[in-house]
Amino acid sequence: MSGIVWKDIRRKAFLYVAFIATGVALTIPGALLPLLLVRWSMNDARGGLLLFSFYAVGSFGSYYARGRMNWSVARGAVLTVLGAICLGWAGRWTAYGAIALYGLGLSLTMTSISLLLSQRFPEQRRLELTRLNLVWAIGAALGPWVALRSTRGAATTQAAAVFHGQHVLLGVAIFFAVAAVWSVVMEASPTVSVKAAAASKRDVGKGPGVPWPLLVLIFGATGVDAAAGGWLTSYAQRAGDSLGITIGAATFLWLGSLVSRIVHSTKWASRLPERAVLGSSMVAMTAALALLLAWPAGIVTMVAAAVLGLAAGPVYPLVIAAALRHRENSTVFAVAGVGASILPLATGGLSNWTHSLRAGLGIPLLAAAVMAVLVAVSGKALQGKGETVTEALIG
Repeated sequence: MSGIVWKDIRRKAFLYVAFIATGVALTIPGALLPLLLVRWSMNDARGGLLLFSFYAVGSFGSYYARGRMNWSVARGAVLTVLGAICLGWAGRWTAYGAIALYGLGLSLTMTSISLLLSQRFPEQRRLELTRLNLVWAIGAALGPWVALRSTRGAATTQAAAVFHGQHVLLGVAIFFAVAAVWSVVMEASPTVSVKAAAASKRDVGKGPGVPWPLLVLIFGATGVDAAAGGWLTSYAQRAGDSLGITIGAATFLWLGSLVSRIVHSTKWASRLPERAVLGSSMVAMTAALALLLAWPAGIVTMVAAAVLGLAAGPVYPLVIAAALRHRENSTVFAVAGVGASILPLATGGLSNWTHSLRAGLGIPLLAAAVMAVLVAVSGKALQGKGETVTEALIG
């Protein structure tokens, strides 16, 4: 018995570490964006197209998580390795394909790990998904530091940008290469199947359609996260902040999200009505983005980023849970992927057109304000059926 318990702990530990790594890897493109723009002499519109390619293609990764999940993890890890290497050595035009491949691999890896744990430990499914949610946020908080720490004290020349970007992405590739081998050799288990997924498919198509306000909220939740996370480092850098503030702003954004997810997994938070949590979160997101644009300097940038992360943490899980109560299908996840790809693209496009990234970040600010209004007027769509906030967050 003790041998079986130790084997489960070892397998969980590896999967948690791998999921932390996906958090680091997913935030690296946004953290490295200033270097990548210098490297390829790109304007903000092309930078937005880079982020669009990353998130848009990546959103399809979940559809390919099939068969034995340990092999699916391996496929995602291999695609991530190829994407990281291609991105590190890509040219100006091949960068779009490279970053798309990188995003596809990460999406497939994250989905496959989630399904692997869910299928292997069905009696602990909610607990395992909660832990994955939290450890991913740890990785996301570490990502900006991992990406930018070696630029300290030096001006970013084009040659330095090329070398540094390759160095970081090579490290990502090495880790995921190890993860691919590990998942095939060490994670092989005849007990891992797709029974849970098949059971879930039996419920697809049941229930009424998802109300359009919820679809807008899902679109906005991922879009604001992606736009703010993708452009925050560039925004802080252009505001003339020090490297410490530049790294700190992105780090505080994801730390805030981590703290928020921990808080909303407590018994105290489980007693809060969903609508109240969402309403206060939307208002705080709007206020944080407004502060970020009104006073883009020093410690205020870090404070605004932290508040934004704190506010955004519970939003996506809650609106997804509310949507799935109406109808269980893949539409909501497709809408989430579209939001995560469109808003960063629109932010870069507006920034390039107005020659002001501050103006471009008005896009996620407007999205957050619209979401706050929708929460206020769409009570029926957000009403739960006996489900607590904590259950929505981890379900």
